[in-house]
Amino acid sequence: MRTAGLAVLCVLLAAGAAAKPLPAGDHKCPKKAICGSLLRPLDPSGKVKGQLAIAYRLYPHTDPNAPPKETIVAQEGGPGFATLRSSYGYLVLFAPLRADHDILMIDARGTGPTAINCASVQHSPVRTPHDIGDCGRSLGRAADLYGTRLAAQDMAAVLDALNIQTIDYYGDSYGTFFGQVFSAMYPNRLRAVVLDGAYPVIGETPWYSHAGEVVRKGFDEACERAPYCASLKGSSLERIRQLVRTVRATPITGRATDAEGRIRTVTADPGSVGNTLYDGTEGPVIYRDLDAAARALSENHDTKPLLRLIAESNGNEDPTPPHDYSYGLFSAVSCMDYQQIYDMNSTPAQRRVQRRTAIAGERESDPKVYDPLTIDEFQTVPLDISVLNLCIDWPIRNPPYAPGAPIPDGDAFTQAPTLVMNGELDMLTTAAEGAIVTAQYPHAQQIVVANSFHVDAIDDYDDCAQEIVRRFVETLDAGDTSCAANINAVRLVPFFAVHAADALPAQPRDANTASPHQLCVASAAVQTAGDVIARWNINYGGKGLGLRGGAWSYTQPDLVARWTLNGVRWTKDLAVSGSAEWDQKDGAIRTHLTFTDRDGEAGDLTASWNDRDHDAVAVVKGAIGKRAVDATMPAP
Repeated sequence: MRTAGLAVLCVLLAAGAAAKPLPAGDHKCPKKAICGSLLRPLDPSGKVKGQLAIAYRLYPHTDPNAPPKETIVAQEGGPGFATLRSSYGYLVLFAPLRADHDILMIDARGTGPTAINCASVQHSPVRTPHDIGDCGRSLGRAADLYGTRLAAQDMAAVLDALNIQTIDYYGDSYGTFFGQVFSAMYPNRLRAVVLDGAYPVIGETPWYSHAGEVVRKGFDEACERAPYCASLKGSSLERIRQLVRTVRATPITGRATDAEGRIRTVTADPGSVGNTLYDGTEGPVIYRDLDAAARALSENHDTKPLLRLIAESNGNEDPTPPHDYSYGLFSAVSCMDYQQIYDMNSTPAQRRVQRRTAIAGERESDPKVYDPLTIDEFQTVPLDISVLNLCIDWPIRNPPYAPGAPIPDGDAFTQAPTLVMNGELDMLTTAAEGAIVTAQYPHAQQIVVANSFHVDAIDDYDDCAQEIVRRFVETLDAGDTSCAANINAVRLVPFFAVHAADALPAQPRDANTASPHQLCVASAAVQTAGDVIARWNINYGGKGLGLRGGAWSYTQPDLVARWTLNGVRWTKDLAVSGSAEWDQKDGAIRTHLTFTDRDGEAGDLTASWNDRDHDAVAVVKGAIGKRAVDATMPAP
């Protein structure tokens, strides 16, 4: 059998463990950075032979005359993402501190150059527990050797090799889990700890029940904060429950575009709807669209908005290069370190018996733990989200520590000041889980960022979370955090209009001569641009397709994103072309849109609003035919 494990075990078997810098001009090393790798034993106990090259990148402080302060170490999440490939976000986050702070990034074992590459899970969009088990079996005796405790030891060794004693640590998502393990094993090596998108190493439930609590509360709260949605009868959760009942009775299959503009055949059923509910990585778009998509289906039999959300969520499961994200490493860490509803020291056959018993008990004690899904339906959500069955076939042979216990017995968390951040609407790493983490640190403070999602300080363009993190690292005091309670509510789609004439009309101002019908058309055109701009959160390829046709693309060489629209259709009968620009430094959005309406009249409009304004209002100006448009509307 060809095994991915061989590729990992054959990494640089030469003797020695000294830090090995790469030439400054090496094409893999950015200018002004110091890159290298450190050979580390695959198994510190020596039972399993082999070594891993742990890659690192050090960005020296930029002011040669400034006395250097503590090195900032940033750690990526997943588990499975390579930290070095996320360097841009960390450099932006800490840019104001770089004059006197070095920035260090380290790829955890099993990621980046040493990425686990299991064909059974890396190259398939649909993964089964057996596939996960095949990955573990392909690693042989190394299957147990990618847990967080060993990765934390690797980090300490890199720090030693670089002669760095004390650090300021920033971790996001799984990086917060890693940070907890590191801060318990090496408490005196930390001056400050920031855990962004935190969930606990100690005290987590294997049912991850807090996620369901956020789903059941969050969609209602988002609706109550959006004027149009708040005016509707009933609750958002009731509408989502009805959606699940509908697709439970009759699944819906159709074609839809995903986040990268690929056309997919997808099916709306409880598992796929559950994937949209519980996959927090696409939280902003899901919250924005789901309630309106559910109403489009129930009121107009319009399946397009719902099927697109499902296609976009399914895209997260697509194969990716292992050096970008290693699904094998995700599996190895999850099965070694996370809590399970069965005993990982048992055989797979025994685990299946334990699983049945555990699920029967949960059905009895908390049958609505994943409401609006049943427990059985939740198990049809992709494994990396539902997780209950992820590790049932993963082999555990000679683990270096007890599964589920990456922190050594007796180790206590660091005394260093610790900042814990969570997004209020994050269903992946919830505020309730962050509170568990906060309570375990002697000197910790939690900040819950209102109307926010998974990981707050990376790609934060509202000057709140990033400023809090920088201030905390600089002064060990988060200072005034009131901005975190004042983040704008999510702007929800009022409804998905099938025809432009059905859109909410823009409200006329003094210079307006456009008809009520034309104000509906103008509103639909601006909603078209807003629908495209919203996809920035989930699109990484720079191009996509409209809800009902047409195409768009964007470029972003700096903090200004620029879109080109080419016949994009948000409604069936209005093809919108033109441009949009979002200045993420100040929040300003400007669009120039052209179209021909159903009556053959040409439209030429500008619309502008500020993304950071509370209850943002778009100002729409221009002409449709011979009539002047001068109006306002809620920003899309």
